[in-house]
Amino acid sequence: MNLLPIPWMKLKLESIYNVNLYGNLYLIFNDINSNYRIDTNSLNTLLENHNILVDEFHPLYLYLPMELNNQIYKLMTSFKDLYHENVYIILGGYKDIYPNLNKLDCLANLCSKYENLDSIVSYSYLIDSDKTYEIFTSLSETQNIYINPISSCSISGIVLNYHMNQLNPNNVTHVSFVNLMDYPYNDSFIDYYLKRLTNNNNNFNYNF
Repeated sequence: MNLLPIPWMKLKLESIYNVNLYGNLYLIFNDINSNYRIDTNSLNTLLENHNILVDEFHPLYLYLPMELNNQIYKLMTSFKDLYHENVYIILGGYKDIYPNLNKLDCLANLCSKYENLDSIVSYSYLIDSDKTYEIFTSLSETQNIYINPISSCSISGIVLNYHMNQLNPNNVTHVSFVNLMDYPYNDSFIDYYLKRLTNNNNNFNYNF
């Protein structure tokens, strides 16, 4: 499991969505498969190694795509077991993937498959994909990080500023889970990349 601080991406999100964001943003990623062991000790060590404090004054917001599997579900429950009410688990998806559903429908479908999910997930959202193309392409172009394009919805989730009513909102930590791609230029990536190039929001600039 890897954790990567991406402060420049927070600046990019502020530019894309024209909002002011608080706290620090990280990517959490790994080629998670059935053989990978997820436990609270490893997660706690991972955050400690990055000097991330999580308590009632320093909440953690964890963003994941709605396309769950058993291992990602284990990741969610481990974070919840570790930090209890101080972690907020947020699931995000794209409206064009769920054209006939709203966010409550999507969450209800997941709750029927995963035990106690309704008590684990704090929020869910569906967003338009038009602005998210910049996110995964900028990660590939500037950082050589190739993520599954659908994972960029988890990075976009922080712009929603879920109940940021803490006394000091800069004490918030945002962690977005993304799926890495074994081979960066597969058909899926190329399709999304080309769509991004025809998008009106293709003005990525790494130098702020």
